[in-house]
This record gives sequence, C-alpha cells and structure tokens, in this order.
Amino acid sequence: MVNTRILEQRLGWRSSDPDQVATPPSRPIGHEPMLQGRVDAASRSASPRGPRRLAIEDAWDRLPLLDHDADALVARGGLVPAIDRGSVAGTAFDQLRAQLTRALKANDWRRIGVTSPSRGAGRSFFAAGLAASIARLDAMRVLLIDADLENPGLSEIFDTPAPGPIEEVLSGERAPETQLLRAGNGLALALNDTPLHFGAELLLAPDAILALRAMNDLLAPDVTLVDMPPLLDDSVAQALLPQLDAVLLISDGQRSTAAEIGECERLLDGQVPLLGVALNKSEDRDLRRSARRRF
Repeated sequence: MVNTRILEQRLGWRSSDPDQVATPPSRPIGHEPMLQGRVDAASRSASPRGPRRLAIEDAWDRLPLLDHDADALVARGGLVPAIDRGSVAGTAFDQLRAQLTRALKANDWRRIGVTSPSRGAGRSFFAAGLAASIARLDAMRVLLIDADLENPGLSEIFDTPAPGPIEEVLSGERAPETQLLRAGNGLALALNDTPLHFGAELLLAPDAILALRAMNDLLAPDVTLVDMPPLLDDSVAQALLPQLDAVLLISDGQRSTAAEIGECERLLDGQVPLLGVALNKSEDRDLRRSARRRF
C-alpha cells in the first residue's frame, strides 16, 4: 500500500529492472474467516435506529472528552511525526484510509487488527494515524484499543494517561466503559499504560472476550482498530485473532524480511483474512519518480 515498489522487490515480485512490471505470485492464498463469535452481517445493522441509536449517541456523549483532538494528540507526544490533515504522514494515512474503507464496505468487516512481524516496525504509529484519519470523516466513528498488553504504547504516543490498567477491565473488575476516552467527535480510545505479562492467558478467558465485545456493543463504532503485539513474537496476537475480521500487517522497511512476512501469512491462513501489507520506515528511491517520498 505504501512504497509498494520496495515491498514488491523484497517479496520477490519485482526485479531490479525499473521497466519490469510487478508480478505477484500465482499461488492462491486461502484466507477463510474462521472466527469465534463472529457477528453475522445479517444480524447487525449498519445504521441502528430508534432507541438503539439514542443509546449509542448517549454512550459517546458520556465518554470523558480530552482537551485536544486526535490530530493534536499524536503531534504533542513528540515520539512520532504529526498526522494532522495536510501533513506528509497525514496525507499518506488518508490515502490508506480510502483503501481500507473500500475493503471494509466490500467485505462487511469492522474489527481490524494492526500488527507486524516483530517489534519496532511502527505498528502503534500506524494504528494511531489510521484511527485519526478515519475520525476526520464526519460519517464514521472509530474505536482504537491498545491490546499490546506486555508493551502498551498508545498512551505515550497520544500523550494521555490511561484511566487505569486495562487488565482490570479484561478480568471483569471494572466496567469496559470506564477504560474509554473520547478525542473529538469520532474517536474513542481504550488506552493502557500498565504492562501485563502472560497476557495471552487473560485474553483467552471468557471475561476478556466479553469485555472486548462490550466496548464494541456500547459504542457500535464503524471501525474498531486493535493495536496488537507482533505476530511472530507474542502469543497475545494469536489469542486476539478469533475476535477480528481482518488483519493489517505493518512491515519494517529496514528490517522485515520476505520470510517473516511469509510466516505471518502462514499463521493467518485459515484464521483471519490478511487485509494488506503496509511498508513503514523506508525511503522510495525509484528514479522514475520526479520526487522522493518518505514515510
């Protein structure tokens, strides 16, 4: 999706010849959804009406409102580039948003995991930037959940403390709505700033599954983005897969290899569809372009 020329070379789809057309592999990829408790399209309305709509609006209105919007949050943290409308990163995320929303509508997907082969690929930055971009659309609302239990990062990126350890919500000690904050009109955040070891054991418990579903049921967001831990390094990611409709994989342009991407694809096969692969931390030096793009 981003810097696809470099990604195609890494995956062996394109040679170093600048005139050669990219040729994806011909083997089929059998991503068939096999999800625990997946909500069927026929049983959920894209636009709730009546009392249900009023309850959803009331739930959003009751969330504690931060004193700055999503664009300012990421810029304030100082850890990553600004993602406001018109910035370099913000424009790239808006382009990715267009592709994502088309795929979600075509497949009736709402719960998207954002992960990477290993740590350091910028997965949390991608999740935050994409959530902020979607929230800029007046017609869409997004819920962003920090599910990297061992190494939570969204609270620091957004420069906002979490209301408490998310472990307390997942274990049933606190109600799910007590973990939620609101940035602007269209972005709800489930942040965490307290690391939790052995999180996979917690996420496989019924209380944790019910808590995640309760957040979605309460707010009925158009999109739920789950900032997951790395797929190859953390068993929490595997525990989250049954709760997702699709996964967006973030590749580190400096370190991720084709073998790692292939292994992630193998792990997802038969569990949850791979929405796409986005390349981060790379510089496109394609001489056929008049200007270089950095992302």
